[in-house]
Amino acid sequence: MPKILWMSPYSLHDISSGASINCKYLLEALAAQGYEVWALSSFIFDMPSGAQLFTQAQDKLALSDKPIFELNDNGIHYIYQRCHSTFEGEQSAAEQEVFFTLLREVLDRFAPDLCMAFGTSMLTMTCFAEAKRRGITTIYPVLNGNHGSFSFPDVDLLLTDSQATADLYFKRDRIRAHPIGAFFVPERFVAKKRHPKYVTMINPSFEKGLSILARLSLACQSRLPDVRFLVVNSRGNFAENVQYLHEKGQRDVHPLSPQDFVNVDMTPATTNMKPIYAATRVLVAPSLWFESWGRVVSEAVYNGIPVLASNSGGLAEAAGGASLNLPVPEHCRNDYLSLPSLEEIEPWVVALERLITEDWSAQVSAAQQRLAAANCLARFNAVVQPYLDERARDHLHFNR
Repeated sequence: MPKILWMSPYSLHDISSGASINCKYLLEALAAQGYEVWALSSFIFDMPSGAQLFTQAQDKLALSDKPIFELNDNGIHYIYQRCHSTFEGEQSAAEQEVFFTLLREVLDRFAPDLCMAFGTSMLTMTCFAEAKRRGITTIYPVLNGNHGSFSFPDVDLLLTDSQATADLYFKRDRIRAHPIGAFFVPERFVAKKRHPKYVTMINPSFEKGLSILARLSLACQSRLPDVRFLVVNSRGNFAENVQYLHEKGQRDVHPLSPQDFVNVDMTPATTNMKPIYAATRVLVAPSLWFESWGRVVSEAVYNGIPVLASNSGGLAEAAGGASLNLPVPEHCRNDYLSLPSLEEIEPWVVALERLITEDWSAQVSAAQQRLAAANCLARFNAVVQPYLDERARDHLHFNR
């Protein structure tokens, strides 16, 4: 079977990065299918909290002062470089030199057929250039819409999760990306027993649509008084952030306080989402910025939960047909702190009532089949197979 190497300073164990999580699940699925998978990485995380998998699994770390250590985890052989900071911008030149030297050693030792990484730093680009120089197929998973000014040098194959993101890059940048879906391991987040009670929003940050959720919950106090909301304070804090929201066109008018939300409960961020999904009847994802996918949307669907979401990017694809997707007011999209009016939030109230009162079990079941990891694997294999065939022909030619 083919060999694939992850070669990014970004850690695949970063639980604060949806992109890292998706790539880790993809590589684990490939390992289970028979690929030989190695990962060369360092301790670079989106946020320091992303390193929780390491702090909770010290037995997997080499408990020594050595700057390089190796471990095996879920079918992947990891080679890790320790560094003094978890932020990419704080990597020293010496640490980057060590990483690149290590990459060349791993390429010699492992001899991969495919190399995969993301990141736009000079270190990552140098790694792509070295793999490309050796004739190895290079793959970049682009899982957001933020790389419009980037030309992806020395990258053979651009993968993405949603058709929405593929369309964005093609129409905006004339760059072709292949959508393969997102990868999930349901047993890690699907609750065995459910007691649905809440309309839930995960991560009440401004760009994720806090203004929509705030106005929706307030409207429901009179329209749907029996509905309770749950907010999971991950990167944002609901009680703090609602105080910064302002009326449309009046940036100095901040009408809300935490005491206004008598129908909203809060819970802190957690690495175990099963209890959250067990208590959720509808997931709300009213994102105001471009969402390439939306992992929590798919996780909700896997738990049998329908979704109320904006029509941003790939959120509808992430729900697989088990959602109602609505546009957000343009002023909210242009200013994440701008509150929608009562008239603008009315379609959201009507849609939420539908999701609560109607039977969505058929749509959810069909969506679960569409989101199955086997479908994503089949798409990945179909995309990379021509490159593997070409590499096999090259090996045959040079070994004659």
